[in-house]
Amino acid sequence: MSDIIFMILQLLCLLAVAPLFDGIARKLRAKYQARQGVPIMQTYRDIYKLISRSRVHPSYSNPLYVYAPYVLVATSAAMFCSLPIMYDKFAPLGFSDVFVFLYLGVFFKFVYGAAAIDSANPFAGVSASREAMVGIYAEPIIMLSLCVVVFSLGTSAMPEIKNMSGVFLPSVVVAGVAFLWAMYIETGRKPYDLAEAEQELQEGLLSEYSGSDLALIQTAMIIKQFSMFGFFLMLFVPSFGNPIIDILAFIIEAGALYILAVFIDNFSPRYKILDSLKLNVLTPTLIALGAAVLFVLGV
Repeated sequence: MSDIIFMILQLLCLLAVAPLFDGIARKLRAKYQARQGVPIMQTYRDIYKLISRSRVHPSYSNPLYVYAPYVLVATSAAMFCSLPIMYDKFAPLGFSDVFVFLYLGVFFKFVYGAAAIDSANPFAGVSASREAMVGIYAEPIIMLSLCVVVFSLGTSAMPEIKNMSGVFLPSVVVAGVAFLWAMYIETGRKPYDLAEAEQELQEGLLSEYSGSDLALIQTAMIIKQFSMFGFFLMLFVPSFGNPIIDILAFIIEAGALYILAVFIDNFSPRYKILDSLKLNVLTPTLIALGAAVLFVLGV
């Protein structure tokens, strides 16, 4: 029962703090572009403003489009709750498992893309295909890195991996480098984003959403991004063994990674999407393969 309470508590902590880091990231991005930027509390205001508005959706949309925002919030919340940040035991039904987390992430991406296609907006359809393309390139890196970790530690249960995350095997360390790169790809930032055509491509999936639906999806996206960073921290960064200290350390570490992505985002060159994937995905793939070779050699 205490594990369930801790799962709910860590989700509430994230919901309270994550928009602040998003606001800081937006402010830093504006400063790097010689703009004034919005206040760091602006993300809270945006979500509040949108959530208070009524739902609007195309009359020809299917139930998938209508209920997708709720499904995305529930899925992202389940992803974050599956991370054993404040608990050290199995959650109900073996919920806290590496592969369950991956399945939830894939399901999130599927619903996100399918709802965009269901909107019948051409920009949304192109964006959905682009999102799937990025996933095809990133997921082999994630799987290779995770296989090294799981086989090296002998378990896929995240609470057990968390307790052994201080074991710095060379193969695991190399896998962590590739895995962090894949987490950055999953956030959809440059060079895996076309900033000058953002509304048509990156955000095209949300073209038909507005009001409270848009607020729910944006909240789900923030939760998912922090879940992916938290997934990396849980696998490769040692914990303190205290629930309160662990959640505070997670907020600081994940927030730092979230803001660090802004530096990479602003100083990365812009490519066409195919060129970006070919030029930038090859390196982490080779690193992940190197980690697999080290594991096979017993290093």
